[in-house]
Amino acid sequence: MKRCSVFMVLLTAFYFISCSTEKHNFPVNKEYWDVNDYDKVIFDLRYTYEGNETKPTFDNPEQRIVLEKLINPENYKKFLDDAKLDLNQKNQIASEFLSQWKDMNQIYNVTNTNNRYLYGKEMLEIWQFGLGLQLAAFDLKFDQVLANSKNVEDKELDDKIKPSIKKLIINYDDYLNLAAKENSFFEKEKETYARGIDKYFKELIQVYPDADYDRLLKKAMVMLERAESTTIKKPLKNLIALINAQKNNKAEA
Repeated sequence: MKRCSVFMVLLTAFYFISCSTEKHNFPVNKEYWDVNDYDKVIFDLRYTYEGNETKPTFDNPEQRIVLEKLINPENYKKFLDDAKLDLNQKNQIASEFLSQWKDMNQIYNVTNTNNRYLYGKEMLEIWQFGLGLQLAAFDLKFDQVLANSKNVEDKELDDKIKPSIKKLIINYDDYLNLAAKENSFFEKEKETYARGIDKYFKELIQVYPDADYDRLLKKAMVMLERAESTTIKKPLKNLIALINAQKNNKAEA
């Protein structure tokens, strides 16, 4: 009887493990994920985890590959850099990836009763994946506007580009808002957040040095004044210095 009980326990455990594996069947063996892969994975992560079931995290050695695949920029670069695709096709794909990323942002945006993020690092890494994706998508949109313009110097072209740059800057500005939630992050997560400012905002300003970054400057100054963490303050100071240097360069040009 005892052997039978042990056997039943093992059989039940095996059943649940098998069901769990089958339930969350991520395409981790694929080298790159396309938009359809993202659609399926995001749906799984958002809607099929039950109760206290833990979602894949970087701390879980068996599941971290799911996150590494999810935030790999090579997934969208494979298509956006494909010479066989024309600008219209690339812009369409970029738009589809952006749509998936907006859904991705909901996966790990969860806090506990103490207002701490349960998946702070995971949420921030997904945010940063989106910052890089947005910049790549805007580059393509810019190229398409240029390709469709008869005169790259005309005012009509400028009128088409400026609103798009403004929208891009507003989206980056949203990332700065997370500084106001510094107490919701653990120290390691604050370091992840800080690296995001130093890396992606620097890239944005380097690629588009003539854009108006007053909005980001004001937001960075407000967040710096409110911040208590030196880990958060440092990248904000770096960003303020970078924007001021950019403004000085424009004035001297």
